[in-house]
Amino acid sequence: MAAQRLGTLLVPVPGLSGTVYPPGTTVTVRGRGSSVDAFVDGDWLALSWWEFSDGLREDLADR
Repeated sequence: MAAQRLGTLLVPVPGLSGTVYPPGTTVTVRGRGSSVDAFVDGDWLALSWWEFSDGLREDLADR
């Protein structure tokens, strides 16, 4: 299994379910490179490098 890490969406991104996740959503990221697999509560999102940042935003981490 690939290593997982947390990330934060920078732009709205649709999941496989059709749900659009807004900027600031925390995602679980798998993979490295220009595109990665990400998940929100089991919903799969194919992300490009510019759609997310690694780690959590400080204000989200304080929740």
